[in-house]
Amino acid sequence: MRSLNCTLVFAALVMSSFPAIGQIIPDTSLGNESSRTVSDTINNLPSDRIKGGATRGSNLFHSFREFNIGEGRGAYFTNPNGISNIFTRVTGSNRSNILGTLGVQGNANLFLINPKGIVFGQKARLDLRGSFLGSTADSIVFNNGFEFSSTNPQTAPLLIVNIPVGLRFRDPGTIVNQSTANGQLNQPPVSRPIPITNQVGLAVDSGQTLALVGGDIQINSGNLTANGGQIILGSVASPGLVNFAQTPLGLTLNYDKIQNFGNINISAGSQINTSGVGGGKVDIRGGNVTLSGSRIYGLTLGNIDSRGIDINANNFQIRDGAKLSTFTLGDGAGGKINIRATDSVEISGLGVEGYQQVVIKYLVSGTVDPFDPQFVFFNGTSGAGSGGSITIDTGHLLMLNGATGSGITLGAGTGGNLNIRANTFEMVGSGINNATAKDSTGTGGSINLDVQRLIMRDGSLLGSTSYSNGRSGNINVKAAESVELFNSGPRTAVSTGISTLSIGTNGKAGDINVDTKRLSLSGGSAFTLGTGVLVGRFLFSRNGGPAGNLTVRASESVEIAGISQLLTSGNQNASAFSSATLSSSRGGNIRVDTPRLTVRDGGIVSTSSLGVGNVGDITINADRIEVVGSANKGLFVSEIDASVGKVFGNNADATANAGSVNLNTRQLSIRDGATVTVQAKGTGRAGNINVVADAISLDNKSRIDGTTVSGTGANINLQAQSIQLRRGSRITTDAGSSEGGNIRINSDILVALPRENSDITANARTARGGQVTVNVPNIFGFSPVTREQARSSLGLTDAEFAALQVNPTSLLPTSDIAAISQSSGPALQGTVTFSSSGVNPAQGLVELPQNVVNPAALIAANPCIKGAESEFTVTGKGGVPPSPNDVLSSNSSQFNWVEPAGGGSQKTEGKRAEIEIQPKAVIPAQGWVIDAEGKVTLVAYNSGGGVSARNPRQTGVCVPR
Repeated sequence: MRSLNCTLVFAALVMSSFPAIGQIIPDTSLGNESSRTVSDTINNLPSDRIKGGATRGSNLFHSFREFNIGEGRGAYFTNPNGISNIFTRVTGSNRSNILGTLGVQGNANLFLINPKGIVFGQKARLDLRGSFLGSTADSIVFNNGFEFSSTNPQTAPLLIVNIPVGLRFRDPGTIVNQSTANGQLNQPPVSRPIPITNQVGLAVDSGQTLALVGGDIQINSGNLTANGGQIILGSVASPGLVNFAQTPLGLTLNYDKIQNFGNINISAGSQINTSGVGGGKVDIRGGNVTLSGSRIYGLTLGNIDSRGIDINANNFQIRDGAKLSTFTLGDGAGGKINIRATDSVEISGLGVEGYQQVVIKYLVSGTVDPFDPQFVFFNGTSGAGSGGSITIDTGHLLMLNGATGSGITLGAGTGGNLNIRANTFEMVGSGINNATAKDSTGTGGSINLDVQRLIMRDGSLLGSTSYSNGRSGNINVKAAESVELFNSGPRTAVSTGISTLSIGTNGKAGDINVDTKRLSLSGGSAFTLGTGVLVGRFLFSRNGGPAGNLTVRASESVEIAGISQLLTSGNQNASAFSSATLSSSRGGNIRVDTPRLTVRDGGIVSTSSLGVGNVGDITINADRIEVVGSANKGLFVSEIDASVGKVFGNNADATANAGSVNLNTRQLSIRDGATVTVQAKGTGRAGNINVVADAISLDNKSRIDGTTVSGTGANINLQAQSIQLRRGSRITTDAGSSEGGNIRINSDILVALPRENSDITANARTARGGQVTVNVPNIFGFSPVTREQARSSLGLTDAEFAALQVNPTSLLPTSDIAAISQSSGPALQGTVTFSSSGVNPAQGLVELPQNVVNPAALIAANPCIKGAESEFTVTGKGGVPPSPNDVLSSNSSQFNWVEPAGGGSQKTEGKRAEIEIQPKAVIPAQGWVIDAEGKVTLVAYNSGGGVSARNPRQTGVCVPR
């Protein structure tokens, strides 16, 4: 409906102006200096030569009642010597229709004002050497206060008028451009084809300014060209003054005195082009600015730096294949693209499928077409010049429907940065990728987000990729409120994510830095660090430089949850913090600092390697860490993982070493099958798991796992106040053909239920078992198990026991601590060590001499019983450890009154002493005395005090309670 309305308005504007087409009628406001027209043929066109006018210094003034140029005709202003500026006003009641050629026979700048409106037709063109300003302002203001006005026409004062300083607006009309006239591009030869034709439309000479400033501005299937120059579009919707100044680089406009701005629509295949040896400058200022199916180019084709594209609006919308580009193909720097919209910026592409094809094509081939229709904005470089930056500053930024932005480096230049500042930045099925291309030598630019909220969904991507020896840029996200990634759905080929990758050669991938209050990943979305390229589950490249690092700081919480729906590849992906190396380069590190980290329903925090590149480390500092559950019937297990030999599958030939997992937390909870692991599936070394916590809890088949196949075993170091394993949970450094790893536990208490089969093991199948060191003063529920005890309990022969393909202790119903080898022989058995301050469960529990009784039954509750005073004294050390931290030893010193129990545990029972109760008089209190300090003392006599100090006379009768 909006497009239809714009079309109807445009048609009405054109049709209402038709009666005046072909007429140039001077008015009489300049008196004897009025303008005159003479019919002539100029440049093979039947034309009106415009003479006369009022000359004031270097300025020439013309005034007309009607000013129109018919199609196929021309209108040329003569340019007397010494004239730099020609000012033309239209004082009548009709719009000006420029359907032919408007020119100047000289080098002067031309200013045309008509408050009623100006329409440039399809074949309209400019033929002048200077700059052109067309405006629907009411007047042109000069520095001496004179206004050359269309609504209050006066002759120019006789004193010299030198400097125009502004445009006065009262009720400005609309400016329409539909021109696609042919002309000269005046562009140098370039290294690759560019999509710019000789349909220049309204054009000025190289380095000059073309400005249209009025009410609403409509560029409808029309083109504007200023090679290496400047194009200005301004829409004013309230009375006020637009100041301007003429500089060596062209006009500059200042809108500070304008309160409200109008609409600017650039649509239907229009093109605004300042490309040239230097990329020129485009400056657009309006209230609502729409770029629909059209292009704005400021390409640098030579050795002069571009001045970029500036768009200022309340709302800015890009849609239907529109494009902004300051790509540089030369030695000059590409221009900056600056978009400032107080309310919103909406960028819509040509569809999710096309955008994802561009992404996959780049990942596979390492190159892109900078003029691919899918790119909405492109600020890369293919020459020696650096790419310009892109800055978007708005209230709400929405990218959707396959909108794609890129700053890819195709040559030796440095790629430009992308900077986004917004309250909310929302990406829906869209992407941004700053990258280096195959065979390029430059470095990539960074992506910097400073927002309140970042929302990404439906396969959206923020990427920074190196496909060359050049380093890719960093991705820095600062979100004051939240970062939310979710919903990788069935229409997408890739999952929603933020990634930095190194592919093909040795260029280092950039880092990802996130600073927010709350971070949430769900539906298969991910933060990814990578070296090599994996699309879906298909490995395209084993080459790549070092991966970047991921650092996340969240002041409230981080949650990584769930998996994606089936992607178009038929795969599902887990929500993840992921660092994967598929090449010989080292993988990146992951660091998370937050009060609460939750990894659930198949989510993962993972550093991994599929080949020879070593795995990065994981460091998490959190008040509470929860790793919970799985998804898709256990196919996706929630985990914190720094493993080798697996990236969406296993590789038994992997030789890399696994990374370390370092967890610093008050409470670590792993439950419902979740894991913390540093496995090695190939010949590489398993990593280390280091946990410092107040409490560690494993429940319902959860694991802290450092298993290896043939590489060196892992080291698991746990330091906590309490450690609890429930319902089949495990802490393990088991190994295959290599030695079992090492487990060291320092805690105040270590607890399991004896019959829940929760184990702590450092077993090995064919090699020597590992070492388990337990430094815990209080151990409950665990039993140490030797190889022979395990084999005997399972009823297996040596050969059968050695052939087991599962951990033997996992088949026992008890909760065990073991470091055994399935192969027989004492030399292959590992060690389980309990420190001197621990309770060794090998010695069994000390049995009490009799059943536990209710202590209340042993207390005499009747104070009337009279007896002798009693005492109970224990001397010696029989049955008591030497110190509170010592173990009750079977070799304790023997005392005469202690009889050792036979075998096994030590039973002690002291000889029961005869206790006689001798009667003794109970003397009741008869009163009390209060001393000078206020202390009350009961006495056995009547103190002679008042009633409160007396007791009734002793009757000798005691009433039991």
